[in-house]
Amino acid sequence: MRSSLFSRLTLGYLAIFLSVAAVGAYQILKLREIVERTESILSVDNRVLDYEKTLAVSLERLDRVERRYIITKDERLHEELVRLKEEFNIQLRNAMALGDAASAALLAHIEQAHRNYEELTAEEAGLIRAKKAYREDQFKQDKVKLVEEIQASLKRLTVERQQTTDRKVRELANAADQALKVSVMITAGCLVAIVLMSLLITRGIARPLALLKNKTREIAGGSFEGGLQIRSPREIGDLAQAFNLMCERLKELDRMKDDFYASMAHELRTPLTCIKEGTAQLLDGVGGETTERQRKLLAILAEESNRLIGVVNSLLDLAKMDAGMMSYDFETVSLDPLIRRAVAEITPLVEAKQIILQSAVDEPLPSARLDPERILQVLRNLIGNAVKFTPRGGQVKILARPVNGKLEVSVKDSGQGIPAESLTTIFEKFSQVNHRGANTKHGTGLGLAIARNIITSHGGEIWAESQLGQGSTFVFVLPC
Repeated sequence: MRSSLFSRLTLGYLAIFLSVAAVGAYQILKLREIVERTESILSVDNRVLDYEKTLAVSLERLDRVERRYIITKDERLHEELVRLKEEFNIQLRNAMALGDAASAALLAHIEQAHRNYEELTAEEAGLIRAKKAYREDQFKQDKVKLVEEIQASLKRLTVERQQTTDRKVRELANAADQALKVSVMITAGCLVAIVLMSLLITRGIARPLALLKNKTREIAGGSFEGGLQIRSPREIGDLAQAFNLMCERLKELDRMKDDFYASMAHELRTPLTCIKEGTAQLLDGVGGETTERQRKLLAILAEESNRLIGVVNSLLDLAKMDAGMMSYDFETVSLDPLIRRAVAEITPLVEAKQIILQSAVDEPLPSARLDPERILQVLRNLIGNAVKFTPRGGQVKILARPVNGKLEVSVKDSGQGIPAESLTTIFEKFSQVNHRGANTKHGTGLGLAIARNIITSHGGEIWAESQLGQGSTFVFVLPC
């Protein structure tokens, strides 16, 4: 059994007992402060965020059912509407019961807006049941305004709570740093005769605090992995367990966010596909003859539907990758046909922008074990980005060659380049390059994240090289 801080000091030099006891008392106060702040994050901040997500989902369902009821006049939908209102009120009361002063004003505002929404929908339902004429447009406008007001308040609640959580996490790091500095300063002033004792105390306190400080910074950086094991002193061990609990909760919230993206992507794909097919049938004349202007509008709808379906598919791929459920069909094939196919697909856009596209492939390329469709997805993304960010009349060059027993493929463009601070972050989810200038092109920020996951799953590497004003080069390497 490890000795406590008090027993170590008691068995040490009595002459410095008061000074060392002061160090211990200071550390305990600081650790208690950290524990209290950590418990505040777990018991208040995280629960407020949970309730905000639940309220947002409930509000969305409530608004959707209410719209359907206005259209269909179905009494079953009215019963569902009443149930959803009560469910929203219960969640709102639970959130207000936390007694968090920082969120009280916003929650009260949400409660009042929702009460107005309930009164408005109840009044409209009464008019519908009585089959009386009323200004439906005015009711719709007022309800939309109230729903938007509640949604805005919920978003503001999330932002403020996240800011509060970030501030508390930074305060935890500062408290740990301060405790460590004070401990070192006081220990350094002790007599030479008690050096060994001072070293033992420093080891027993400074090392756990350093671990806690590093863990706090990891949490602030978005890494929620737990596994922090600290046994001595006992108080710091308790704090480590609180840290681990907080990490698990934060991981769960992060997973809930990913599940939300995946769920929304699934829900969007079916109606988007229906819109795409319906537009295609209209373009084919199924619904009757169309004018030239109508065909142009339908063509725009078809193009935007394809773009949205691509975004939804990217979200689904990313969700599968995050969950480790992405499947690969590996074959031993040559990379050359995949490069030619990707180049052929992008050729119309290249010709439209009058870009010079060069493909230099060392022949014969050695075969590699890979998933052709997934690697083709990577090539499409890299070549498409290069063409997208290359100005009219520019140049894009694709190079494939064997290097040290591996396959190396690079895509180089003559665009404006990438800032040095963005060369690593561009491969993260939803990350976009912050170009300075009016011609900045924006995307979803998913393509490179998916490409990195695919290449990594093949046992390879991917990176970017760039200088502002001199273009960019994206390189990936695959084992043969």
